[in-house]
Amino acid sequence: RKVLRVVSNMARTVSARRYAQAIYQIALEKGDVDKWLDDLSLLSQSATDQTFVGFVDSPQIEMDKKTAVVKELFGETVSNLAVNLTCVLASRGAVSNLPVITDAFQELVDSNKGVERAEITSAVPLNDAQIAAITKDLSSLVGKDISVTTRTDESIIGGFVARVGDRLIDGSVKTRFDDMKRELIRGT
Repeated sequence: RKVLRVVSNMARTVSARRYAQAIYQIALEKGDVDKWLDDLSLLSQSATDQTFVGFVDSPQIEMDKKTAVVKELFGETVSNLAVNLTCVLASRGAVSNLPVITDAFQELVDSNKGVERAEITSAVPLNDAQIAAITKDLSSLVGKDISVTTRTDESIIGGFVARVGDRLIDGSVKTRFDDMKRELIRGT
C-alpha cells in the first residue's frame, strides 16, 4: 500500500506540473501571470474545504451540477479560464490537486524570474531576523535570489534543514546525533 501511495503522489505531482505548465504558457501569452497567481491562490483555498472537494470530485455527481456550482462560486471572482480549469479538474475528480498545481505554477513563475525556492524546517518557529540570515546565506550559496517558506518539525530537535531545489542542507541536531552514533558504533 505504501508503494501505491508513493506512486499515486508521484503521478499527482507529474499531472499537476503538466497543468501548471499549460496554465503558465496561457498566462505568458495573455500577459496575465499575476492574475493567474491570484486566481490559483483563491481556488487552492477552496480545495481545503472538504465539503466542496467531496462534491466536485465525486464520481456520483453529474458534471452539469458540478459545473453549475463552480460557476456560481467562482464566476465573479476568477477568470473564465480559471473556472474552466476547475471544471476540467472536477470532471477528472482532481480538484483536490489545485494546491499542488498552484505550487508548481509558482515554481515556474519564480524560475522565470531567476528566483530559487527554498523550504526551511526548524524545530521551533523562526523569527524574521533568523529567516533573513538563513535566506541570505542560502542565496549566496546558490547564487540566486531565494523565496523561502518555513515549517516546524520538533523531531529535528534543534538547528534547521533547508531544501533548495535539489540540494539539502542539514544542520539539524538530530542528524549530528545520528552521525555521532554511527561514529561511536564504528569505533572511530
